[in-house]
Amino acid sequence: LGNWSTNGIMTLDTGQPQTIGCTITTGAGTGCYALYTGADPYGGSHDVNHYYNAAAFKDPPVVTTVGQTDFSPLGGGNTQVIGPPFRRLDFSLFKSFPIGETKRFEFRAESFNLTNHPAFAQPTSGNLNFVNTTTFGRITATRDAPNDARELQFALKFYF
Repeated sequence: LGNWSTNGIMTLDTGQPQTIGCTITTGAGTGCYALYTGADPYGGSHDVNHYYNAAAFKDPPVVTTVGQTDFSPLGGGNTQVIGPPFRRLDFSLFKSFPIGETKRFEFRAESFNLTNHPAFAQPTSGNLNFVNTTTFGRITATRDAPNDARELQFALKFYF
């Protein structure tokens, strides 16, 4: 029952920040970030087809006069939402079989992404128009491609 070893690496990431821009130009030569409406930005179905809630965002008012001192046309703050989390467990198990004092066999079983949990990427910039509720917040890729799927490998080593 002896001569066993294990290793593990668990990676937990809350996700990357993402900015939702305005869908209209509020002032010439200025950038613009969408405003919150008060709705939960992660509400609704919250799946790969609609990761963010389109009802949570709105465009700020446009500039009405030259020299306007009201900064509301610039919109809200950047990085309003956090993208999908990244969770991964890599695990290995070793069993050593001694042969005499200096030689041994070692059997290794290693797994990468043991739980086979997909790591979704953020919605692309083409899917961040909250007016288009059909594609807003749609995720079309994974974050760690092509290494997303579970990988298993086995080895037998001889130490001499």
